Amino acid sequence: MNLFVMKLFSKRMTALAQGCGTPVSRIAAAVALATAVFAFVPACAQVSAPGPAQTPAQSPVPAPDDQSAVNASDLLTAPPTGKESQDLPDVALSSQIVFQVLAAEVALQRGQPAPAYQTYLALARDTHDPRFAQRATEIAIAAQSPNDALTAVQLWQQFSPNSDRAAQLSASLLIVSGKPDEAAPTLAKELAKVPEAQRGDAILSLQSLLSRGPNRVGALNVLKDLTKNDLQRPETQLAIARQQLIADDQPGAKASLEKALQLKPDYLPAALTLARMGPEERKEGIASFEKYVEKNPKSHDARLALAQLYLSSDRLDDAQKQFEIMRKNDPKDLTPLMALALINIQKKQFDKAQDYLNQYAKAAESTPGADPGQAYIYLAQLSLEQKNDAAASQWLDKIPRTSQQYLPAQITRAQLMAKQGKLDEARQLLASLQSSDPHDIALLARTDAALLFEAKRYPEAEANLAKAAAAFPDDPDITYDYAMAAEKNGHYDVMEAQLRNLMRTQPDNPQAYNALGYSLVDRNQRVDEAEKLIEKAVALAPNDAFIMDSLGWAKFRQGNSAEAAKILKQAYDLQPNAEIGAHLGEVQWKSGQQDQARATWRQAQKLEPDNDTLVKTLKRLQVNDL
Repeated sequence: MNLFVMKLFSKRMTALAQGCGTPVSRIAAAVALATAVFAFVPACAQVSAPGPAQTPAQSPVPAPDDQSAVNASDLLTAPPTGKESQDLPDVALSSQIVFQVLAAEVALQRGQPAPAYQTYLALARDTHDPRFAQRATEIAIAAQSPNDALTAVQLWQQFSPNSDRAAQLSASLLIVSGKPDEAAPTLAKELAKVPEAQRGDAILSLQSLLSRGPNRVGALNVLKDLTKNDLQRPETQLAIARQQLIADDQPGAKASLEKALQLKPDYLPAALTLARMGPEERKEGIASFEKYVEKNPKSHDARLALAQLYLSSDRLDDAQKQFEIMRKNDPKDLTPLMALALINIQKKQFDKAQDYLNQYAKAAESTPGADPGQAYIYLAQLSLEQKNDAAASQWLDKIPRTSQQYLPAQITRAQLMAKQGKLDEARQLLASLQSSDPHDIALLARTDAALLFEAKRYPEAEANLAKAAAAFPDDPDITYDYAMAAEKNGHYDVMEAQLRNLMRTQPDNPQAYNALGYSLVDRNQRVDEAEKLIEKAVALAPNDAFIMDSLGWAKFRQGNSAEAAKILKQAYDLQPNAEIGAHLGEVQWKSGQQDQARATWRQAQKLEPDNDTLVKTLKRLQVNDL
């Protein structure tokens, strides 16, 4: 739980550095983002159906009540917006046109988007009416077919040259299709419309849009060209750095981030992005903020940023000091209370954590806009950590449906039910939870798979995660969970493919390197390569006990028992865990230290007697006399 709660806090802050996005399909995400940035897309074209790209003939039709579905009369009678009315042809509404439109809509309702798309495209070409091309575009987007959507929107643009909507949507589809240079004129036009006060944020959003396409270097060149007159804005340097990271230009990204911090020393997103690039960059980011906070001790944002950087470096005591100062400077600020609670949970100082959480809940109850449910969910987690299931249930009962923590509370309740042997009831509870948020849907899928995994129903867990990974290909947590489930079922090729993909999309994710490295070491395969992967993970997370365990196990596989024992002992002292204890005990046993090994294993059994690695280790070594 301690890692879980720290992740929750960290995500709230690092979202500033990472940008935003939901794990939906690539074309729908690009369209939705373009809409948010420049109002590129008409409301009826904002489709977010998750899933891999498909052709119209293969894709599901929108449900009748889907906002993306437009009936024939609406299509033909809805007034065009603004200048678009100038582009409408003088074409009589013949019975043949009505019949074709109705036939196309009926085909859609029967799950046949391909003929509907072709019909609307043909009508657009015959009549030069851009509304038919618009409808064909919507159908292609709903079908997750970017090439067909691009064909239709370009026809729409041809017949409605005054339509900003067509031009803007065309730009976003060109990006998705790997042609950012062709989208550049429209992007420049739209960026020029942004008010000066909002231009920095617009540039960051522009980078997010460009990042959706496969042509990473081309997108970087377009971004640099579009912002060549904005290089003195810290947001511009951050946007360029983000795209440079995507384009695998690490030195360039570092230089851009350093420039952003020169322009604005307390720029949190740039500092956090720099800190995540590696240990040396993290030190550089911390040093920059320490100097700034020393000169500006009343700066709330700078102190918060410094505390977050300390957290990212596992410097909990330093982070705690910053939050205590913030609490003293502004007693009404609830952020330090929650942060101090989570830090104390991480340090296993549960009494202090509970005190901070109770303070937070009490203050939140009388603070407009605050949510005491945030405290209740962690108090429930604390109760579970202390094996007080009844108290945990009582805390969960206090979280109302109106709380943002209601869904996490129900997920925790499902986990509690599964722990009590009520797996089927727990899964039914998860299935009953409704949400339109893709993030929530992905989280529910992960939780259901985790319950199956804990119940050792590994094939079912992997099958469910395979479906979730197809629906949410950009969700790193689902990718990681899918890899772990595949590994458990011996599907090592699937596991490695998923983890390699995670390394590509999240090069600073230590767990991806560690998971693949440990799996190879544990199977005694490609051990030298595995050690390099684990060493990369260690560089990213030097105080992670489980990554240290992997490194120690790699040393043991290479025959360096002395170094292995040293590293594993350090990991076990840092995080007493049955699996780490199993490894340490085996190294001691093979080194002739049988008494020490038995003592280590006895302690590990007390921690988790049914741990799979521990049980298998004792059976393999034929140790029955602990």
